[in-house]
Amino acid sequence: MSAALLILALAAPAPDWFRVYQYAQKTASLRGCSECQGEADDVCEVRAGTQSRALDDYAAERPAVPGRVRLLRSKADPDCAAHTKALFAARGTVELAAIRIARGPPSPALLERFAPAFAVPGWPRSPQRRKGEEPKPSAPNRAALRTSLICWASERGWPANDLGPNSACEWWLLPVRTDGEPDLAGASFPLLAQGSRWPESFRFGDARWSRAFDRAAPLEDGILLGDDRPAPAPPAAPAMQPAPSPSPPAAAARCGVEARQHTAVLDRFDQWERQIVGRGPSLDRASFTLDAAAWSGHCPELDVLRSVLEEQLGCAVGQDGRCVGAAGPEASR
Repeated sequence: MSAALLILALAAPAPDWFRVYQYAQKTASLRGCSECQGEADDVCEVRAGTQSRALDDYAAERPAVPGRVRLLRSKADPDCAAHTKALFAARGTVELAAIRIARGPPSPALLERFAPAFAVPGWPRSPQRRKGEEPKPSAPNRAALRTSLICWASERGWPANDLGPNSACEWWLLPVRTDGEPDLAGASFPLLAQGSRWPESFRFGDARWSRAFDRAAPLEDGILLGDDRPAPAPPAAPAMQPAPSPSPPAAAARCGVEARQHTAVLDRFDQWERQIVGRGPSLDRASFTLDAAAWSGHCPELDVLRSVLEEQLGCAVGQDGRCVGAAGPEASR
């Protein structure tokens, strides 16, 4: 596999990667400054309906003013950054969530396994707003539903920070229109429902659903069905002259606690190691030290993947041992 393909496989998001969705059943008014530069707060009207944006695009527009959350707006509306306490209040009506939605309807096997039979009207409300509400008996229309992974916004987690272990997530079947856009008039069905009929809550990056948090892997029903069939073997690597392992920039600090939060990137590295080397993992996440000897015979691939891994984590990974080329020790020098 070429170096370019390895980089794309590790770093490029799947077409159904997380998007930020803002939705409200009715028009709401919040206080927010028009340009997020400290002006006196004006009333910011959030229209009923939905707005969405790619997660990475939304993160790039994070407001510099602490304690505020940037709302999604149409091109005709001025910018608005609402106070977090008002936006996430228990009686609030505007929902903000990072959601990953499957591109097609759920499979009959998924519906048979989880047997969704209770639903809430419209897209679900965040957990702190469900007091007095209870899912009601309902029959799912498979064609109008999409398997969805919802990670809720909160005061102390995302979007003030990147999505990480502080974010609570849930599995849902969300209703969509024929054009694939959100249908707030449809019914949403909890998946992994508990005795309360609400879905089980878990943290972003939960190891049970590691593929759901993999930027390069599509969101498929097999993730929930426990389909662990191995991915097709990658093409044989073309012959190339091994390159020396690149040294991390002098200013790059060794990876530590913050790097461990990037579980999707780390899981993707382990996945490619299993496909290329046939075993793993060689990366010790506790010390962030890489066993280079475990990659012997695949030194060029190691060089590329380690470089991409450090770029994604923003820190340097240590190396233990020496990678030996396919032709023996001399080939890796």
